[in-house]
Amino acid sequence: MDNTFNSNGGEQNIAQGDHAIGKKENNTQEVRGDGNIFSSTGNVHVEQHIHQPPQPVIPRYLPPLDTCFLGRDTELDALLEQLQPGKVAAVCGPGGMGKSALAAQAVSKLEPDRFPDGIIFHSFYHQPSTDMALQTICNAFQAEAKAGLASTVRQALAGRKALLILDGAEEADDLPAVLALRSTCGVLITSRKRADAQGFRLDLKPLEERPAAEVFCEHSGAAADDESVAGICKILDGWPVGLRIAGRYCSSMGESAAGYLRWLEQEPFKELGDGEHQEENAALLLRRSVAQVSDDARLALGVAGTLAFAPIAREPVAAILDADERRARAALNELVNYGLLEKREERWQISHALVHTYARTELALSKKSLKRLAHYYIFFCEIASNEGVKGYALLDAERAHCLRLMESCLNSGLLKAVQGLVWALQEYLDRQGHWVDRITALEMNLKAAWQTGDRRDEGACLNSLGYTCNRRGDHTKALSYLEQSLPIARELGDRQGEGVTLNNIAIIYNYQGKYELALQQYEQCLTIQREVGDLEGEGTTLNNIGEVYRTQGDNETALKYYEQDLAICRKRGDKIGEGITLDNISGVYREQGNFAKALEYHRQALMIQQQLGDRAGQAVTCWNIGAAYYDQGDLAAAEEYMSHAVQLAEKIGHPLLQQFRDELAQVRAARQATPEA
Repeated sequence: MDNTFNSNGGEQNIAQGDHAIGKKENNTQEVRGDGNIFSSTGNVHVEQHIHQPPQPVIPRYLPPLDTCFLGRDTELDALLEQLQPGKVAAVCGPGGMGKSALAAQAVSKLEPDRFPDGIIFHSFYHQPSTDMALQTICNAFQAEAKAGLASTVRQALAGRKALLILDGAEEADDLPAVLALRSTCGVLITSRKRADAQGFRLDLKPLEERPAAEVFCEHSGAAADDESVAGICKILDGWPVGLRIAGRYCSSMGESAAGYLRWLEQEPFKELGDGEHQEENAALLLRRSVAQVSDDARLALGVAGTLAFAPIAREPVAAILDADERRARAALNELVNYGLLEKREERWQISHALVHTYARTELALSKKSLKRLAHYYIFFCEIASNEGVKGYALLDAERAHCLRLMESCLNSGLLKAVQGLVWALQEYLDRQGHWVDRITALEMNLKAAWQTGDRRDEGACLNSLGYTCNRRGDHTKALSYLEQSLPIARELGDRQGEGVTLNNIAIIYNYQGKYELALQQYEQCLTIQREVGDLEGEGTTLNNIGEVYRTQGDNETALKYYEQDLAICRKRGDKIGEGITLDNISGVYREQGNFAKALEYHRQALMIQQQLGDRAGQAVTCWNIGAAYYDQGDLAAAEEYMSHAVQLAEKIGHPLLQQFRDELAQVRAARQATPEA
């Protein structure tokens, strides 16, 4: 059988404490990916093989819908007409004018086939980083930024008819950089700045008298005399968020519209302009609402303001209320009653970005409460991370909160809390591919290490930054960080840390094709590791030396090093390392044509990965089993295992997903062309 497809995959470099899917050679391109090894294990996870072609990724990241949407029918129709592939539409206006609500309503009305490649929502509110927006797009299309975020997004969006919703664009640090990558996608921008608009711009004005009265009455929930309502709407100048706050206050306090009007007439409420007075106006209305709630409720709102502008759970609020979940629930529901929070299933969301700004600035937590909140999240993250894949699902909902909390702790001088949060999240951020967030967290930890003078932690941060940049394919930047880490380890006499860094530097040299230099570094690693009795590090380095030889085609020498590493893994009970090494050994046997032996080792590796819940490892090993069957001409078995690999890779956003899909298509084409297969 004359096969043009030839995939020899699964070789894996192991960094000190980190492993990497190494060079995977085939007739298309070279692919490299990285991952971390940790001692924790996940739940047993055994997948069944499903025979169906992989479906294309069609993301639907939708903005939250406002429960009360009134008085914007004309604007809604105009915006819907402009939302088209290839076009940019912007909704502009002062804070609280209903830009996000209008955008969400328009998206909910779109027919499914207008943007067949999906909808992606990203909010810049209190997270201005352009990289975070680009990472959101990468995650939506399960694309790992191996060649840099911008180029990955450009490739992911090329020729697509998706809709990008960029909310709160006035806070973005580089909006044009995102727009430049849109290709044929449509874009919907909401911003206070008219200058952010490109193409069509819809300027939101205050509500007219009648719809303004409807909004107030809808939120107040009670009949009111028309004259008082008209007076409130006139002072608030048809400002939607102000009308909502006022209405909810009257509803919660049982105050009449006439009574609320008398208070408003005594307060200096500034006219609405182009956005310069909105925070002050919101603060005025919110102070009146917040003054009526309990101390527990004010503290709960302070927690919500400290965390990200995203739904929060009850537990972090309970953590600063003496671990009393009943008090926490009562406080949160009290805030819902005043319209300051909205209930979303078992979580609570601040009702508006202006409310979040008020809570963050006016209700900032005391240092004691902030420290208690950080300790809760450190413990939560450690427990969830140790649960593996199951715990990672819990961390997904808390990732943005943890990053915002790190920033608050750093600004408040709680530097040990910053370090604790960062290291508690590192395994999760790495395994799930949240590279931008991992770098952001490590950079904050690096600042904390500088301020405390903790040279050991500084060196660890630099090493981890180098590792993470290498995972993203930025070898130059990775090498720069690692070369800063190395002298710190030597300064401290940290021989084990020196070996860690030398090992990671050597991996980059191997990627760059500097094999002799890589081997020299690895030999230095071995000397250090044997000197200090670092058996784990020794096994790691032996595996990586084997990878260098295998990359160069010397399978016999590679096998000797792999087998030494396998013995160490089994001696230490390192099941993750054992699975990696078994898969590498099987790759050697496959290249030698010993398919029976290769499949034996592959299946041993797969069994371990299933026991540990290592879905990334399972994806690679299933793929390699399929490739082994392909090499033998068994196209049916090859398709079965490769299909399963694609399914697993789709679930976790594996960096090799696109290559898996492309080569699976080749296998299916070959099978169709060979009826006897």
